Amino acid sequence: MNILTKFRKINTPLTFDNQLYKQICMMEPISVKNTIPLTWTRAEGFIVNDDHGNQWIDMTSGIFVANAGHSNPEIKKALIDQINSNLIFSYNYPTQIKQQFLEKLLAISPKHFDKVLLLMTGSEACDAAFKLIKLWGKKNQRKYIITFKGSYHGRGLSNDLVSGYPQKASWSGINDENIVFLDFPYTGNELFDETLLPPANQIAAFFIETFQGWGAWFYPKPFISKLCQFARKEGALICFDEMQAGFYRLGEVYGYMTYDEAIQPDLLCLGKGISSSLPIAAVLSRNELVNIDTQADLHGTHSGNPLCCAAALANLEFLSTPKFLHDFRQRVRVFEQRVCELESLPSVKKVNARGMIAGLIFDDANLATEIAFECINRGVLPVCTNRSSIKLAPPLVISEEAIHESIDVLRDSINFICKS
Repeated sequence: MNILTKFRKINTPLTFDNQLYKQICMMEPISVKNTIPLTWTRAEGFIVNDDHGNQWIDMTSGIFVANAGHSNPEIKKALIDQINSNLIFSYNYPTQIKQQFLEKLLAISPKHFDKVLLLMTGSEACDAAFKLIKLWGKKNQRKYIITFKGSYHGRGLSNDLVSGYPQKASWSGINDENIVFLDFPYTGNELFDETLLPPANQIAAFFIETFQGWGAWFYPKPFISKLCQFARKEGALICFDEMQAGFYRLGEVYGYMTYDEAIQPDLLCLGKGISSSLPIAAVLSRNELVNIDTQADLHGTHSGNPLCCAAALANLEFLSTPKFLHDFRQRVRVFEQRVCELESLPSVKKVNARGMIAGLIFDDANLATEIAFECINRGVLPVCTNRSSIKLAPPLVISEEAIHESIDVLRDSINFICKS
């Protein structure tokens, strides 16, 4: 199938007979093998190119990272300027670029946050938040952390302890009986039921993924409002994992704001879209919480790396300009409208959509994967979850024209696979 449009160009079909893919797989553990043998050679804006001259509309933002678009010119300039300054590593010493980035991050964030802990990855940010919760809980005689089945909070022991299901960390031989898993409210009609919780005066925190990643599942707004009201009344901490939801992905600077403007989390775990490029992550918090133990050892070798801070600063300055946000919110309306139309297709069980994120839910994982690969063969790159879902999360700079074209391709791909 040869395809040539304004945004798509397909000369050769996707194939697992990809020599570069095979060579890399030979050197990596099988558990990290990328299931899509698509060689990236260039990525700009919302377009990805490979080594055969093929071109895709990227509906993944890499993996929810490139909010400002791939190879954003302002981020590239900031990186070049920082490289030319001959300061590309600084350990944990003070630098002007770090100070400027911290000031910008706090300036666009709710005013009750006054401290930033810088890290490299989302997993590290969630691990640090877990540590802070444990330290705070120990000081205040509160032991329970409440989380939700099906959630994902990164890779590592503490991450596995609070992710997915109670046995996820069984590989370690460690079990934390003070982590309580609640059922996620998938039907959308569930009410927050405090009778399912341990004693309220022993709850340290609620650890919440802003939306459940694999299918962009959102909590019912009354559910999350009541949960946060309960936490406030009983003195428990609220921690949101904003890895996929942060930095305007859902329309607001942080995704939790789309539930209830009265919510004031104690901890925010941030990453991915924070720089639209280089690895950097952060935990936002209040002074009295992050400073609960001055010996907590929270920094790392590359925390506040000058190149990463330069990229993140340029990213936040680009995304938070009034003109960008005005135009972006118009594109959000188009994206939400078009993607929700797909719910009328018989094979689509449900569409979860908010801002520039959507999850299409199907009855069968194999069906969803087939459709995802058909989209790729037609020049649109979605998130293939290998579950009964397909996710869409384009760079926030995607044009309305490209949104329409992508959703048309997705609709045609669904119809083609379901009729074949």
